[in-house]
Amino acid sequence: MKRYLIYFSYLGTRFRGSQKQFNKGIPVCPTETVQSLLEHGLAQLRPINQPVVYPASRTDQGVHALCTAAHVDIVFYNDLTIYGIMKSLNSFFHRHDFDIRVLNVREVPNTFSARYSVLRKRYLYRFAVANSLALPELPIKKHVLPIPIMEKDRCYFVPRTGFNEDAASEAAALFVGTKDFRAFMGRPSHQPDDVRTERIVESCELRKGKPLLSTPESSCFHFYEVSCSGKSFLYRQVRRTVGALIAVGLGRLSISDLHQMFENPTNDSWNSRAVVVPGYGLYLASVEYKEEDLFVEMNSYQEDSISVP
Repeated sequence: MKRYLIYFSYLGTRFRGSQKQFNKGIPVCPTETVQSLLEHGLAQLRPINQPVVYPASRTDQGVHALCTAAHVDIVFYNDLTIYGIMKSLNSFFHRHDFDIRVLNVREVPNTFSARYSVLRKRYLYRFAVANSLALPELPIKKHVLPIPIMEKDRCYFVPRTGFNEDAASEAAALFVGTKDFRAFMGRPSHQPDDVRTERIVESCELRKGKPLLSTPESSCFHFYEVSCSGKSFLYRQVRRTVGALIAVGLGRLSISDLHQMFENPTNDSWNSRAVVVPGYGLYLASVEYKEEDLFVEMNSYQEDSISVP
């Protein structure tokens, strides 16, 4: 049996998340999660065993991935090249109109884990704030703003003006380092109360962004990106982080308010003046591994491999 690492991307708009969902131990919505569709696509290759995919990360409904990964143990009746696996999976997703694209496949050691061997994950959040100079006559209301149609479910549009970029950038620096992020953690029903909430955030940066396409409507907004990197993140930690940064930029929260949330890390210390931003503006940009963890002895499969994203 061989273990394969699959790099892939997807648009999360039509999925209920990346991870398989169960009801009393029975999988539900098999065509609505990325993990289930990867397993279904691999099963079309008619392997000897039933493929079980182990993703590197679990993302919420609506969240996208530019490049994420998963591993699977699988045996084929006939030798199937890496190119053949990629071609078959992408053909399957294309035929059935699933918004998933396999970027690369490579054989890895049996000790490798797509989730636990992660060195670093990088998330990107896109949001845009109304430009009052470009909207002198329109009320700044959610359903009145001229939001570009190409940005639907790709960017979070804030129906406010007067965003203080410098204040939000200053606030972003507070999230870097080893901290207890309990105040910035969502609480799903299945999560135990004693979960460890200390995490290491390697970087958290606010920078100016760009629209997907330059249109007259896009000029009505100032686009921004928040980039966060680290080995692991708590449930909804990135979305709450971005929500807090936006609240600081709009004057709803102060730097002192953020300090209190870190100094008093309880389940109830989240400040309600900050809004948890929606999932559709979030992108899992990359998943990194140590090259030595990926190394396996030379064999015929590697002759067909392509470069790692």
